[in-house]
Amino acid sequence: MRKTRGIALALSVFALAAASVAGASAQSWDSGLPASLDRLVANYWQPNLLTAFGDFTFEDTKLPSPFSRYLEETLASAIPKTKGLRLFDKAAAAAMDSAFRKVYGDFFETNGVDALLYGRYYDEGASVRVRLELTGLSDGVLIGTIDVTAPKSSIPARYTVSPSATTQSVAASLSAIAPGAGTGTLSVSVSTDRGPGAVYREGERMTVLVTVNKSAWLKVYHVDATGALKLIWPNAYTSGRRVDPGVAIRIPGEGDSFAFKMTPPFGTEFIKVAASTLPFAVDESNGLSAQTPFADLGSKDIRGSITRGIAVTVAGQGERAEATASYEIIAK
Repeated sequence: MRKTRGIALALSVFALAAASVAGASAQSWDSGLPASLDRLVANYWQPNLLTAFGDFTFEDTKLPSPFSRYLEETLASAIPKTKGLRLFDKAAAAAMDSAFRKVYGDFFETNGVDALLYGRYYDEGASVRVRLELTGLSDGVLIGTIDVTAPKSSIPARYTVSPSATTQSVAASLSAIAPGAGTGTLSVSVSTDRGPGAVYREGERMTVLVTVNKSAWLKVYHVDATGALKLIWPNAYTSGRRVDPGVAIRIPGEGDSFAFKMTPPFGTEFIKVAASTLPFAVDESNGLSAQTPFADLGSKDIRGSITRGIAVTVAGQGERAEATASYEIIAK
């Protein structure tokens, strides 16, 4: 009987020790972040960098998940505790794309922003491994890279790590639609103001940015979390005119009487852009008004609807390009 009690006591002590280690691990992930972040700039010539956030996306998918926003907010709490970094609290992730550098150049120069912090995260079972990279804004040179690990026990359950199977399926179906895209020199870039793989909280507002490298016609489609498809550019406030190279189209534009305010249903949404050096044969934006600024294209055949919409006037001629951005909407 004594031996049994001794074994039970030993097991209890072991369980308490294990719980203590797990608790310490859960706490150490964010409490150790400032020191980890300082390692990014330990060998850099500039002693203190004003840093903006880029994208934080899941593995190699370029997709966000609720964990993206949790990670960003955890980093925002850690940076003020570092010696080598200061946080620039405006969304600037779109500047990671060289196509938007011109748009952000004066803004960053005026505010003295030095670098972008971004990364990917990987589901490793009981933990999430995060690879963070810091890049200089003026020259695009990589300043430093670190890996940090977050025990899943330390992450609130609402911040899921992996994009859903449905999200990944939609992303795959939207990845290559425009015939001949990428075979010429025409290119198009799309981003939200928080980056092409952003996470927005309910109530926040979003701006879409699009630019091309040569004169082209554009169509910009939106797929919401329920699979509903809308044409958001051209819309009731624009025409189907050609877009000049290097000019960033903003949706909504200045003076537009609509806004993209984040509301339920929560989940991943997509922006799909097609560009062509020839006019599109179909104009879905006819008959729109201030009351109905976007063409509603339904939800039964997303890929087919876009394919039909981006057919051009002269088949097989001209150049085409396409780009996709995704973002996640989560509760406040």
